[in-house]
Amino acid sequence: MDQEAAFTEVEKNEEYIVDVLQKIIAVDTSIPPGENYGKLIDIVEPEFNRFGLETERVVLPEDKVKQIPWDLRGERVNLVATLRNDKPKASAYAHMDVVPIDEPWTRDPFGGEVVDGKLYGRGTVDMKGSIACFLGAMKVLHDLGLESQYSVNCLLCTDEEIGVYPGVRYLAEEGYVSNHLLWLELGAMEPICTVGAAGSIRIDLKAFGKSCHSGMNYLGINPIEELVPVMNRLIDLKKDVEKRLSRIPAFPFPGNPYDKMTPMFNLNIIHSGTKENVVPGECELIINRRYIIDEVYEDVIAEIHEAVEKGKQESKLLDLTVNVVHSYPPLEVNPDTPAGKRGRAAKKAVKGYEEFIYGGLSGSTDLGFVAEALHPQKLEVAAFGLVRASNILAHAADEFVYVEDLVAMTKELVYYLTA
Repeated sequence: MDQEAAFTEVEKNEEYIVDVLQKIIAVDTSIPPGENYGKLIDIVEPEFNRFGLETERVVLPEDKVKQIPWDLRGERVNLVATLRNDKPKASAYAHMDVVPIDEPWTRDPFGGEVVDGKLYGRGTVDMKGSIACFLGAMKVLHDLGLESQYSVNCLLCTDEEIGVYPGVRYLAEEGYVSNHLLWLELGAMEPICTVGAAGSIRIDLKAFGKSCHSGMNYLGINPIEELVPVMNRLIDLKKDVEKRLSRIPAFPFPGNPYDKMTPMFNLNIIHSGTKENVVPGECELIINRRYIIDEVYEDVIAEIHEAVEKGKQESKLLDLTVNVVHSYPPLEVNPDTPAGKRGRAAKKAVKGYEEFIYGGLSGSTDLGFVAEALHPQKLEVAAFGLVRASNILAHAADEFVYVEDLVAMTKELVYYLTA
């Protein structure tokens, strides 16, 4: 490959990459409910075909969809776009869903506006920008007549942001995913190498008391107040849990007291009551538990049940139910596979990086499901991404990506596939 010529061709295609991203940003795939996957695929599928890739739409079966405890609407359709040759297989992954708009934006979150070299929109960083970059790379290979070193299929998948049964899990179970992966989310623009991610568990507690007039509270049982002993036990457990250290190093984020990954335990949501003069009859508490690769899922759940039961014995609650949702398993990535080394070589070729920082994230990824589905095969992962660790905008208001970063990541992908 004439590296300089290929990189120059990427730069010439900046307008194309921006245009693709603006078009797919305009399709609202916020989850929940996760509608419009088909509309996004309608935009990109003809582009893949134009560049010589075969495409297949794969719909998540209804029995899998029913396992996801969210209000979902629309078909869970995934796209597999394959560039076939006689080379070794590889898979490139991106998810199509985005998180909902929460805080107010100063820009249209679905407008794709470009201002001062920044393209604004929900999903620009996480992770529709990666889809545009991969298409840009396919266009450069096609236009220059460059042959990919891999028979690569690009997987555009559903429901990563809520987990449980994301599209890539089903594709991995059905044999569409190679253990050689270009993961287009876990990377960053800086010289960072992600080697692990936490698993995530949602625990819903529902406390039952007895409703009454607040002026005669002796007639009732206040589930908010009677949930306090349970929360005290959970907070005691939280203190113990968060002292545990993983074998995986942590990134040196400001305020992180440890140089290793640790579990996270958060009492995040509480709902109860309808009016201040009514003692409520029910109270719901939602916990998020991030667990590390060194922990066993069953043990994590058992210790939560034990803490809840102890707290319940100290309260007057009439009943207390516990519902557990396993959102994502944890993940460990070996950075020294051929894919990992080649990914760093691509970053060096584009950005000039010589040294990299290795660490794990307390965030979660559906790559953990892929690792489980492909076991006992070992994953070989090259991570690419548009995040700037110095200014993490994923899930944030006024999310944007630098246009220069779109060009840089496209160059990295061209290098990886053809060098």
